[in-house]
This record gives sequence, structure tokens and C-alpha cells, in this order.
Amino acid sequence: MSTIKVLLYTSKVMKNGEHPIMLRVTQNRKSKYVSIGYSCRPELWDTENNSPSKKHPNKKLLDIVIKQKCIDTEKLLLSLDEKKKHYSLEDVRNKIKRKNGSQGLIPYIEGIVSRLQKANKIGNATVYNDLKRSLSSFAGVNLLFSDITVSFLKKYEQNFLENKVKENSISYYMRTIRSVFNKAIADGEIEREMYPFDEYKISKLNTTTIKRAIPRKDIRVLEGLGIDKSSRLFNSLNYFLFSFYNGGKNFTDIALLTWQNIQNERLVYKRTKTGKIYNIALLPPAKKILDFYAETQRSNEDYIFPILSHSNHKTETSRKNRIHKIIGQTNSDLKTLSKEAKLNTVLTTYVARHSYATILKQNGISTSIISEALGHSSEKTTQIYLDSFENSVLDEANKSIL
Repeated sequence: MSTIKVLLYTSKVMKNGEHPIMLRVTQNRKSKYVSIGYSCRPELWDTENNSPSKKHPNKKLLDIVIKQKCIDTEKLLLSLDEKKKHYSLEDVRNKIKRKNGSQGLIPYIEGIVSRLQKANKIGNATVYNDLKRSLSSFAGVNLLFSDITVSFLKKYEQNFLENKVKENSISYYMRTIRSVFNKAIADGEIEREMYPFDEYKISKLNTTTIKRAIPRKDIRVLEGLGIDKSSRLFNSLNYFLFSFYNGGKNFTDIALLTWQNIQNERLVYKRTKTGKIYNIALLPPAKKILDFYAETQRSNEDYIFPILSHSNHKTETSRKNRIHKIIGQTNSDLKTLSKEAKLNTVLTTYVARHSYATILKQNGISTSIISEALGHSSEKTTQIYLDSFENSVLDEANKSIL
């Protein structure tokens, strides 16, 4: 039979100078300690009665919390005894921690990152790493699941807004926290009652992205700039134009292209994000770009564009890091090109995708073939439409941008 006792754990001092209030669970003369999620200063603790002293300003609240924690733990022990199954103190402690939400949030996120990295899902791992860094910076590395309340999320959101972070970026972090909670519940790490997103609504955040597109005449201006072919600017412009002439192709997919993806004057590749196979007829401007790189990059195993190399980027992580670096350089170069071309819109790699979609729409291409925007909020719907058409239909649509 296990016993429980409440005490102030003076062996540990928290950042606020207080000690955590613990439940001590004893079985066969061995003990385990579990925090109830509250702390107290030693001068405000009644050591004789193991409770907050009469001087404590929140004595009534703490008394209620402690009493409820003891009742919950006693029920748990009784349930385990009734099942007549062997259980250890570690089992009891873990069950109490799940009930209290007193597991460390940051270590759990680190576990998610580790699993994703082992599965070679580097992009997804980066998402959770971003969240870990953000939460650690905002609230420290000792954050518990029980700390993530509606009030906490509102403060976290307000902190983003005060630092001029856009609402679609805030939504990104909140959706990732929600995903962590869903995983933890599914893993049995926390109870469903700990879930804060029934009350905190991510949907209230404005995630509408300003449409970024340039007209066909601006594409012509860019093509006529006469950039030095040995410069980085020339490569950056080619990445942009190649994306535009191939359905607004994602930069990561461009970086990963090899000459084996060119088959019978068609671009055949699997999109990294969705795994879908694309088969696109190469338009003359795209062929011209390929002809240039064929002279210096051409090999059956070589990448088409001078972004990655098989000798230097052998792992998924090294490729991911390299692509991230080159995207930054390319966007910087595109900003320079925007000024040289005297465009009203500042170019980024994503503008090619928006421009492709917008020009198709302006040319009368049916929305059942391509939607007006190919951003994340509509990409899934767009793909459903695209899946139902033959390559020849999409080829004709692409020709309209010439």
C-alpha cells in the first residue's frame, strides 16, 4: 500500500526564490516526489501541519488545490490497488504527472524533433525546433504542459504582436503548440482536460496574406535586364524565371532538380512537400535557362542549378541548411533586381508562384484548372482540381503565360 504526504521541497530553490510544493508518494519505504505545480516561500509554510501558513495571502486557494491533488492521488492509488496489478513508484509518479500536466514541455518537443530527424523529416523537425526556441526564449526551458493555459497563450500572442510579428506567423506557432498537445494526448503523456485550444481559438488570427504578383510586362522587363551571366544575380533571376515558367515551382524543388528530371522536353519531378508527381512541358524560356546550365552543370548525376552538390551536401540536413541559405541570398538578389527593373513590387521567390497563378486567371484560364492563388490556404483545393486533368490540358494553360 502506498501513502502520500504534502511537503515543501526545500532542497530545490526556484528562480522566484520559492520552493516547490510536492506530493511525496511512499511505497515499501521508498519515495518519489511530484510537484503539484505551485510553490511557496519557507516563511509562509507551516511545517508542522504541512500546509500554507495563515500568513500566506493565497492560503485558501492553495489549501483547496492541495486537498484536490491529494484526493486525486488517493483515487489513483486505490484504483491501482483494486486492479491488483504490480505497479512501481515510477508508474505512480508518471500517472500523477500526466494528471497534473507537470511534465516538461520543452523535453517533449525535443523528443518530437529527435524522432522526426531520425525519420529524415528535416523540414517538420525545423518547425518544432522553431517552437522550442521561441517558447524557451519567452518562458524559459522549465515550462510545463500545465503552464500552457488560455491565459498563457494570450500573453504569448501579445508578446508576438508587441514585437511586430505578423498574425500568420503567430498562427504558425500556435498551430504547432496545438500539434504538440495532440501528440502528447495521443501518447498518453497528458490528460485531455489539459488541452487549452477548445477555448483559445487560433482561427481568430488574421492569416490572410497580401497577394504578391507582377504582370506579364514586368516579366519581360526582367528578362531584358542584361545581367552579367557570371554573377550571382544572374542565377537568382534564372531561379525566379524557371519557377514562373514551370507552374510557380517551389524553390526547394528547383534546388533538388537533376538532369534526370528532364525527359523528352518535359520536366518530371516529385514535389517535396506533397510527394505528387508533376509532368510539365518545358516552355521555350525554360529551355533557354536549361541550355545555359547544360554547358557547365551537365552530368547524369549533377544537379541542374548551382545550389547543391553531391559531394558537399550528402545529408538531408546539409541540403536543407544549404537551400535555406540560398533562398535568403536569392531573395536579397531579387530585391536588387526589383530596383533595377523599377518594379512596384519587391520580388521574392514566392512572387513567381503568385504571378503565374494571377496571369493564368487574367488570361481566362478556368479556376477549375488553376486557382487565383497557390498559397497554403488554397493549395490543397487547387491540387484537387489539378489532379483531374491530363497533362495536355495543363500544357495548354501554361502556354498562355508566354
